[in-house]
Amino acid sequence: MNQTPPMPRLTTTSPAGTCASTTIHDRRTSTRRAPRALMLLVALGLVLTLLPAMLPPGTGAAPLARAADGQDDGSAAASQGGTALRAAAGGCRLTKILVPRCRGGVLTGAYVQPRAGESWVHAVRRFERSSGGRLGTVHLYYRGDDRFPSDVQKQALRQGGQGPRLLFANWKVDDGYTWREVAQGDADQRIRAQARYLKGAWNRKMFLTVHHEPEDEVVDTKGSGYTALAYRAMYRHVVDVFEDEGVTNVVWVMNYMGFEGWHLKPWFHQLWPGARYVDWIAYDSYMSQDLGGYDPDGLRGLLNRHWSSDWRGFYRWATHRHPHKPLMLGEWGLGERPGRPRWKGSFLRKMGNRLATAPRLKAMMYFDHDEAAIAGDVTIDTSARSLRGFRVLRRSDPVASVVPISG
Repeated sequence: MNQTPPMPRLTTTSPAGTCASTTIHDRRTSTRRAPRALMLLVALGLVLTLLPAMLPPGTGAAPLARAADGQDDGSAAASQGGTALRAAAGGCRLTKILVPRCRGGVLTGAYVQPRAGESWVHAVRRFERSSGGRLGTVHLYYRGDDRFPSDVQKQALRQGGQGPRLLFANWKVDDGYTWREVAQGDADQRIRAQARYLKGAWNRKMFLTVHHEPEDEVVDTKGSGYTALAYRAMYRHVVDVFEDEGVTNVVWVMNYMGFEGWHLKPWFHQLWPGARYVDWIAYDSYMSQDLGGYDPDGLRGLLNRHWSSDWRGFYRWATHRHPHKPLMLGEWGLGERPGRPRWKGSFLRKMGNRLATAPRLKAMMYFDHDEAAIAGDVTIDTSARSLRGFRVLRRSDPVASVVPISG
């Protein structure tokens, strides 16, 4: 959905772990005989290393087989400096572009709407307590000259120990400019200021998208400054300026709306910035029971929302068109219809087991907001049953194994 925090604008067409450096210390060999205590410590370390492999299935350790689709593939951030992040005990590591390495692992996060009187710190804390687990990623929205993350948002990302959560920043850099004007350099002072701020204030791995859901704002008229080609040029220019400033911690996300009507437009493919400029492809999807217009049956409906055209949904399109890019639900949410209390909770309880049917889906960012257009209230606690369902999803193996922490 197209919105700006803390109360995003909602349209009717849609709606952290530390990047601590991993220093490799050269271990010098010694000809001296190791003391008995040292030998015992080495033996103990070997036992602890082998122990997970000796445990019976279902004891909580996620499989550590590296997924072929989690590799860097010439993406924008693959050649930049960066560090792998580890996950909580028993979990899996992330690549340089923050893709879970364990087979089937899905990185999760959320945009959390602050409720009456809440700061970002309290909103994140409340959500984590309610959902039963620590957020891997916090999704936040910015525009124009906003400096991100702000001081209070840094507190929200860092609170509770174990290092900062990941930041997913959604930036409408063009506020006050057309896309074409940004592409030709008119907003460079703004872009360079943010790039320098990140280097000094938040030099940790993070996701960043340039003006999410651009399809909704394309004006396909010559000279409008808002054509699909102008968007592509703007996106690429922002990446180029960040690279010129020496920013190496950003993982770039192309965030579509995922709406079939825009995909069928002749200009849709012109939005794509190019493989070198994109690390992840994201899109946004919302559902509620009997929403209409498409088959809302489970995860299949959430990932491949479509009507009656030859286009069969965004997940299918993206996996075919860009087979080497990890996919993300940049926003997703489930509404609850009055008088139908079972659907949302049931959907969420079953979702973890169904994620294996979508192997290219590597991240999911919930949109915890009480007004998501036609989907309605998609907060996780619309009912006790729904909240229990969300907690079951959070405990499922694909999700629970990928909670980044410092290391």
